Amino acid sequence: MPAADPPAAADAASDEGAPARAPTPRPPPRPLSLASALPFWFYLAAAVSLVALLLPRISPGSSSPAPLPPLLRGHLASGSVLKLDPAPGLFAVTSRPGGGGPAPRVLILPGLAAGSFSFRRVLSSLSSRGVLSTALDLPGQGLSPAPPAAPAPARTSVLREIMDRGVFHAFEHLVQTGEVPYQEEPAAPPAPSPHAPAEAAAAVARAVEALGVAPVHLVLHDSALAAGAAFASANPGAVRSMTLIDATVALPAFPAAVFDVPVLGRLVLRVPALFRGLVRLCCARGLGAEEAEAHRAAMQGEGRTQGVIEAWKVMNHSFQLGEWRGSSDEVRRLPMMVLWSGSWSDMWIDEGKKVVAALPDAKFVYHSGGRWPQEDVSEEISGLIADFVTSSEEASGGRIE
Repeated sequence: MPAADPPAAADAASDEGAPARAPTPRPPPRPLSLASALPFWFYLAAAVSLVALLLPRISPGSSSPAPLPPLLRGHLASGSVLKLDPAPGLFAVTSRPGGGGPAPRVLILPGLAAGSFSFRRVLSSLSSRGVLSTALDLPGQGLSPAPPAAPAPARTSVLREIMDRGVFHAFEHLVQTGEVPYQEEPAAPPAPSPHAPAEAAAAVARAVEALGVAPVHLVLHDSALAAGAAFASANPGAVRSMTLIDATVALPAFPAAVFDVPVLGRLVLRVPALFRGLVRLCCARGLGAEEAEAHRAAMQGEGRTQGVIEAWKVMNHSFQLGEWRGSSDEVRRLPMMVLWSGSWSDMWIDEGKKVVAALPDAKFVYHSGGRWPQEDVSEEISGLIADFVTSSEEASGGRIE
């Protein structure tokens, strides 16, 4: 069977006698953008690190947990887990100003995976400025204990069915239907996730009562926005003002989705260089090796990686900041300030403009840090917060309870 003409030859034969056509020019190759190159380099680094991780497994190692890094150990010693029975406890750390007199009270809710540890320098700086400040880790994040897992739905087993109705009933049922008698209990409605904004807000309310710090100036970072807004709506008398630090529900800084990938997530958590690189890429460019190691160790605590993933999955993406602002007179009257990164990216600046449009009456200030500015520019952030809460106290008549 004769071989088929190649496409070029076939074209030439069909156009015999026709004037030659110039070939269609190819478009020039598009330059590789930084955004498209980042995934390639990240996965390449992950592959190289995987080899480095598996090599030490040839020799036996100790199965005992690694000791906490000194930075995290010191932070853990400076706070405590609040007993909030029957709810799971929350870790809180408080920094008090000297002098012992009345002072404005600030409550900080860190965003996804940031934890109170990332605000340790902000807490110290606020206390030096005469502000009593507390950072509270949301359920299952930071150093707060992981909430208990939801119980599995109860079922009626075959043995229980036979014990209740007798073996003859079971045999008759099998003859008539060809099936072993088995009844499943009606499915109970799923319990609300402790990571959901409303449940987290209820836990914050119990923590504020246990701490005895109400009313507070609320500081919400990153993904803590929805939980903090729910807390302010449910407890209007407990909040004097609100400060949002790069706060958004739809676009959390920390890439929790990476840790939901079975192999990649464990690998990033096991390799310090990978974890640090990921956090510097997404959250804080200036994060040091010691700080990154403390954050990594905090996520390695029992159930905390899963807690971060679950908190990311149950985020209220339908939350509308403008609608919430106008939801009640108490919320409308709250003084508000928005601190936003003016140096992270153009896309993030555009996101800040959406917040400005939703909160036209709020004070809006650009800061020079990243999306975790508490790590990059703690003094700048604490100074802006201290000035705002002090002016809010003066505007309300200077009442510090």
